[in-house]
Amino acid sequence: MKCPVCSEVKSTSVFEIGNMPASIGVQYPSRRQATDCARGRLDLMFCPKCGFIWNRSFDASLLEYSQRYDNSLDHSPVFREYARELARRLIHTYGITHKRVLEIGCGKGHFLSLLCEEGGNSGIGFDPSYEGEQIRSSGHGSIEYHKDFYGEKHVSSQGDLVCCRHVFEHVENPVEFLSTVHRTINGDRDVMVYFEVPNVRFILDQLSVWDVIYEHCNYFGYESLEFVFKKAGFEVVRLEEAYGGQFLSIEARISKEDWDGRSEATHSAGMSALAESVDAFSLNVAAREKPWIDRFASWSQDNTRTVIWGGGAKTVSFLNMLSMSGVISHVVDINPNKQGLYIPGSGQEIIAPDFLMSYQPDVVVLMNPIYRREVELKLKEIKVRTRLIDA
Repeated sequence: MKCPVCSEVKSTSVFEIGNMPASIGVQYPSRRQATDCARGRLDLMFCPKCGFIWNRSFDASLLEYSQRYDNSLDHSPVFREYARELARRLIHTYGITHKRVLEIGCGKGHFLSLLCEEGGNSGIGFDPSYEGEQIRSSGHGSIEYHKDFYGEKHVSSQGDLVCCRHVFEHVENPVEFLSTVHRTINGDRDVMVYFEVPNVRFILDQLSVWDVIYEHCNYFGYESLEFVFKKAGFEVVRLEEAYGGQFLSIEARISKEDWDGRSEATHSAGMSALAESVDAFSLNVAAREKPWIDRFASWSQDNTRTVIWGGGAKTVSFLNMLSMSGVISHVVDINPNKQGLYIPGSGQEIIAPDFLMSYQPDVVVLMNPIYRREVELKLKEIKVRTRLIDA
């Protein structure tokens, strides 16, 4: 039970659940294939020294990161605006213009394209799920894509800005991964590193249990994210919550001094509060789930037509944790690449918003309240009058 980040031998259990879909970013062409998907066990452990939380039952061989993997949020106007403002801030703050940007886990290439277009930069991206051409033009030079995992063989790839968004939580050996990034930078303190991960304090304190998924073998808060970066030889420049507290972002550069092996987290005062949240989480999860179980039972009895809005990670966890396969038949998603496919595990069909014009649901369950205004406008546009309830 040794902590993968700080090697502390004492750890405590946070949360356990079995039979969860392994890959939330893969949707299936039939309900049968969706319900027969690979599954794994979540057995989350907490390190009281550095605050790191990890799944000790994680098995990477169960995951699929192929070109059919799609967990992109870039079809949402809200998320696109967030990504554009982030790209502009990074470019302005660190002078990333007419330079080279490297993105680890670039997905379909949306954010890397933004960084290149907004700053007149060239780029290089790594992701096995990338689907486009290997070489694309950008605002300044070209963007070179590699349909591959970033790793040791890529340390010669250089960039003035290194980005890694919503990848680090999928990495089984976080210290080793960051050490590889450190070697890529090759001691250049002018190179900035930007990482973004789900915020575990949001999960614990807001009881956002639907953000607990099998793909995420790691869960970071302020304390553990700062610790792992320092241990890997980085100096933390900026560490803050983002996207309504759902994300945690860190900006760092190569440290002038070697790490001395001690925890020097400036947020160590929050460790006791973090430990309290961890202790209460499992009990609070049961209280979080019960009203939904009762609500769905009532809606099923009354033949209330109910759909879920959002076909991403939260929905996969929500439907599978609550075993709602027989109650909810449809999930709405604005990503056209997901429409007509089926949710892993629970097997609901993913539909376009326009389907609701004829279906006219009584209730729409919104998985992420940050999109409420966006969804309200869409429902109004397609003339659907319904109850919109936050999950």
